[in-house]
Formats: sequence, structure tokens, C-alpha cells
Amino acid sequence: MPSRIKGTHMTHSHRAARAILTAIGLTGLIAVPLAQAEEQDVILVLDGSGSMWGQIEGEAKITIARSVVGQVIDDLPDDQRLGLVAYGHNREGDCSDIEEVVAVGTDRDAVRSAVNGINPKGKTPLSASVQFAAEKLRYTENKATVILVSDGRETCDLDPCAIGNALEQAGIDFTAHVIGFDVVEQADQEQLQCLADNTGGTYLNASSAEELSDALEQTVAEVLVQEPVTETRMVLRATDLAQGPEIETGLNWRIVQSGGGDEIFSISDSGRSEAEVAPGVYDVFVEWPERGLSGSAETVQVAQSIEKTVTIALEQSFEATLRTEPEGSAPVSSDLVVYWTGPQRQSDWVTITEVGGTPSSYKTYKYVEQGGNPLELRMPAEPGTYELRYVLGRPARVLASMEIEATPVGASLDAPDTVNAGAMFNVTWSGPGYNDDWVTVVLPDAGDKAYTNYAYTRNGETLKLRAPLEPGEYELRYVQAGQEVIARRALTVTAVAASMDAPDTVEVGTYHQIGWTGPGDNNDWLTIVRPGEAANRYTDYAYTREGDLLTLRMPLEPGNWELRYVQNGRKVLAVKEMQVTDRTVPLVAADSAVVGSAVEVGFDGTANKNDWLTVVAPDAAENRYGDYEYAREGSPATLKMPVEPGTYELRYVLDGRRVIGRKPIIVEDADASVSGPASVTRQQSFSVDWSGPGNHNDWITIVAPDAADNRYGDYAYTREGNPVLLRAPKEPGTYELRYVLDNKRVIARSSITVD
Repeated sequence: MPSRIKGTHMTHSHRAARAILTAIGLTGLIAVPLAQAEEQDVILVLDGSGSMWGQIEGEAKITIARSVVGQVIDDLPDDQRLGLVAYGHNREGDCSDIEEVVAVGTDRDAVRSAVNGINPKGKTPLSASVQFAAEKLRYTENKATVILVSDGRETCDLDPCAIGNALEQAGIDFTAHVIGFDVVEQADQEQLQCLADNTGGTYLNASSAEELSDALEQTVAEVLVQEPVTETRMVLRATDLAQGPEIETGLNWRIVQSGGGDEIFSISDSGRSEAEVAPGVYDVFVEWPERGLSGSAETVQVAQSIEKTVTIALEQSFEATLRTEPEGSAPVSSDLVVYWTGPQRQSDWVTITEVGGTPSSYKTYKYVEQGGNPLELRMPAEPGTYELRYVLGRPARVLASMEIEATPVGASLDAPDTVNAGAMFNVTWSGPGYNDDWVTVVLPDAGDKAYTNYAYTRNGETLKLRAPLEPGEYELRYVQAGQEVIARRALTVTAVAASMDAPDTVEVGTYHQIGWTGPGDNNDWLTIVRPGEAANRYTDYAYTREGDLLTLRMPLEPGNWELRYVQNGRKVLAVKEMQVTDRTVPLVAADSAVVGSAVEVGFDGTANKNDWLTVVAPDAAENRYGDYEYAREGSPATLKMPVEPGTYELRYVLDGRRVIGRKPIIVEDADASVSGPASVTRQQSFSVDWSGPGNHNDWITIVAPDAADNRYGDYAYTREGNPVLLRAPKEPGTYELRYVLDNKRVIARSSITVD
């Protein structure tokens, strides 16, 4: 949406300030107002209606708003006075729920604390809230600015467009900046923008936490950088119908001194226009030749240095008709076919609403441009008499209406009288079978829209439902369009029992077969957890659908544990206490070994699938490893020692996570040597004698003396014999013969010259 500030022409200093804000991305507020900035009080009006509990990316809108407002007010100048008004946060369904939560002042903590304490509940009287804030600022006597943050359309009786126009005309210099937070419908956005436009304010739309922060910071920045108008400016704007969209081109304007005086300003083929005038009283005239319309505003008073916005509504007549199939009535929640004629202007809509509701009221609706002709509207869920309307979208004006009767429909349910807790059972239904109808089972006193386990009627005439896990008296319901219960049936849920057969004492990490009895539903499982854990917690687990005997791995930590039968992953049906005892695996191996050599490590006991043996530094974390071998391969395991000498630790690691066997081992350095001719010619083949461990991956190579240990030129593995044959490099120079242990570390070297 476009954003506007008062007047469309800026002074050089005003443009410079806006350029600075743009350059820094409007991510922070100006710490000190610009020179000659006019002091003004500001009230933030915050939406506390129930819809603010809606979520954006998993976080409630009110939570986002609390955080963003708290951040922005921290950046305000110390002397900037700010107040807070909230609506819809105290009572449900009350259009008078408007409160001055914090009076205008400089107490930032009071505003922050008050914002954090707002808990959305009720309706959206946004127009009355802006008017309430304006009156608190004594807008008819002082310059007054309101910043409104709202997530939806007006749900009470006032029209935001009309309120904005009235406040602008009556105020000395009143401005309402509006931020639409997660406002999706175009008509709702236009309604909020109209309020801002009619007061010369800014409208911004935000659909995320980041965008809300940017919008609020930009709006506050607009307030802080506004300069006093040193000359009297009259801003002229005309709207297409009262509170309708602003006309952007094709207008002819004239300003004359009131009472038939001299013409002091005129412009043709324009939209919004501005004129510098002396203080006084004027008559303003506008014509729209394209539509043959004209209008005027008489006796407009202009004060010294106070910008004045004049809005003139250009009226025209429209006609519309409505016809329905079926004619005059349709079953509740069914799709009604509507034929219409009308102006088909942008944002015109057809709606079904309560008889006598405000022009902007609705229950179901479609925009005429999107719905086509005919279009389909969903009938209300409750029987009764309603009103079908063709509504001029901006401003909201009913052009045609007719009564439409929502007739009741019947339904029935057939199911067992008694089912076991958590069991699946069949329900056969009859009824309208609309796309959004469902059958559910709930407590008898639950609200009409409540549900637990449910199934849509569109899935067939016989539905499968899961009974609640808690035994007791319940109610099976047919819910029409998710709104109204049209059939009920009592259902008794009986308790079920379960048991498990398992040892009282087990060792850490061992596997055991567990026998069980119980309902055996598809999502029931057995698991073992610490006592007191929530019902949905688990470690190793197995579903009962996998058989009468289930295999579970015992915990890796010793102590008191609890074997559980968990129904449907949510309710614990049976518990058996188990003592998990610790286990130590003795390791048998040499006390010392040579770097890179293979060492056999013996161990006793049952080896689990993921147990391993490894060699690491003594202070290594329990899940770290060097060379390793799985214990399931049998005893002894063969491990390759590190290439660096030092003190290490042989370990038996249970399930790759917990060490239950340790043995220290000293890794000693190896004796090694390499010898070859003192010099060779380029690319000459020559023999190299060596001594050393002769491990499988040890090799002899010729490289530059400054090469890293893992670099190589021509090379040969020691496993190929002794001596080995190498080829000299192409380039002459001084080189080095090397014995490289396990491809990683040089343990012997000698010089050689290439001629």
C-alpha cells in the first residue's frame, strides 16, 4: 500500500531527513529531533481483540506486537511524550471496551509493562478507539498524532473512513498513522488506509515480526522528523463517493475567498493538489469532467502555519439487483447460487449477513470480480432469516438486498452404545454431508465447535473414530460445517487394563523380551523411562502391533526405571518398576605397543549390536573414537594404535555412548631408518633400504625437505619388500627420503641430492 505524510511537497531539509532515514533502512529511530522540530504528543492505539491470538510462523500476533513495541519505545528520545490506548482486551463482545492504559508521558517502563499485560479477548472498535485517543490529546485545541496497530476490520458500528474525515475537519492538526498487521483481505486493508488517508497519515501493511518492526519504526520516524509548516498550506483531495478511494487524476480545482471573493488558486487535470494561502476563510470547488461530477467545501478556515487538508466527496448513483437459486431459501451451510448485476467496481462484494446489520457487516461473502456471475455463497450454519446484499466495496454501501431463509436440515448417527477406551469404532451417519461437516466424540457439556477425535462426512457413509482414552460418559455429534451440532448420541467409554511380564533387575544396555496384555491398538507402545516422566516420553520403544513379545534395549544409565504400556502414545495403562544395574567389561590387552601397530583387545560378556571398542586419549568424551571395531565382531578386537606416542586408553563403549570398560596403554615411538645413495640423476630409479614397524599402510617416499608429513613424491609401501625402488624427481636439487607411518607421520628421514 502507498504511504503518505501530510502534503506531497517537502522542503529541502525535510527531504534530507527522509533521505537519511531511507539510507539507514529505517532500522532505528533518530535519537534527537531535527532542529526546529515541533513538539507533539503521540498515543499508540493497540489492537487487543481476540484475533490477535492468531499466529504468524508459530507465534501469536500479540506476542510479536509486545516484543516489537518494547524494542521501538526504547529508541524514542527521552523527552518524547507517549501514551497507550488499547481495545478489546478486557471483555468479549463489548464495543465499548476501550481503555487509556497509560496516560501521555515519558515513562517508558509503564508503556512496556502495560503492553506486556494486554491479553486479547473481544471485538475491534478501532474507529471509536482512534476517536477516544484524539479526545485524550485534545485534538480540537492541539496538534495531535495517533498511531494505530490493528490486525483486522472494524467490527463495531462506526465507519473508519467517516471517523477519519470528521477528526481531520474538526482538529487543529490531527493525524492518524495506521499499521495493518497481518491484514489479508483487500477490503480490510482499504478500510484502514482510508482512515489514514482522510487524516493525511501513513498506512503500512506488515505480515511478519520484522515487517511490523520496520513499519512501526518508520511511522514513529515520520512523527519525529516532521517540521513545523512555516507557511500556511492547504491540501486538496477528492474521493470517489463519501469515504471512498482518492481520485488521483482528472480533477479541476478552484479556491476563492469565502462569500464570492477573488479566486486565489486554480489547477486543471490534477489529483491531490496543494496551495499556499494566507490565513482566512475560503470556499473550495472541484469538478470531475470525466464523470460529470462536482463538489465543494465552503467556509474552510485556515489558521496561521497550520496545514489544512480539505476532502470533498464526489457522489454518483449506482444500481444493483440480486436473484438466487433456489429462490428465497436454502438449507443451512449449503451453497447458494447468486445472480447479480451492479457496477462491479473494485472491492464490490456480495454477502449474507444479519438483517439490519451495518453496511460492512458480513457472515459469508465473495468479491464480485473473483466470484464470477453467478457466484456461490455458503449459507449460515444456524437456521433463520438473513439478508443477501450487493455492497459497494469502498466505501461500504448497500446497493441491493433481499431476505434469504436458512432452513434447518436433519441428521442421525448410528454407533455402539459402549466402546473401550482408546478403541476404534464405526459410526454410520445420515445428514447433509457438506464438505466441511464432521462427526466427533466429546464430553456432553463441550461447546458446539469442540472436537477431539473426528472424521469428515466426505470420507464416506461409515466413519472410523477413536474413543477417548479416559472412561466416562461422552457424546457422539454430527457437526454441520464445523459450527452447529445437528445430531447427538450418547456414548459410554469403558476402562481397559494392561500388564507386562519382564525381569525385576536388568543390566545397562542389555536387550530383553517383554510379554504384554492390553488393548493392542495400532499406536500403543511399550517403553522404559524414569519414574515421574510425562506419559508421552520414551527411550527405546516398540509398538504392540509388532507382536506378543517385544524386544527393548535397557537404559544405559543404572538406577530405578519404569517399564510402561502407553495407550495411543498418550496414556499410561500399566507400569512395572525395574532396577537397572551397572555393568563393567574388563579389557585384556598389552600394557604398551608401538605407534601404528595392531593390538588385540580381549573382552567378556554379551555384546550389543552397537557396542564398540576403541583407543582414544584418556580425557576424550565418551562418544569419541579413534580406530575402532564393533564388539559384535567377537573377542578379541584388533585396534590400530595412534601414530603419536603417549598415554592412551582402550575403551569398551556401550551403544556408542557410554564407556563401561577401560584399560590404559602406553604407545611408544618406533625405531626406523631410511638410507639410499647420496645422489642420483634426474628420474633415475634407485634402491632405498629401510627399517621400522613395516605396518600395512607405512610407505617410503622422496619429497622436498619442507614438505608436510602427509605429502609425497614417488613412493612405495613397506609391505612391498626391503629395499624398495623409487624414481628420482625431474627437477634437480636437495630432497629428503622419508619413512611415513600409516600415511600420517614421518618417523625417519635422510638427505639425497638430485643432479
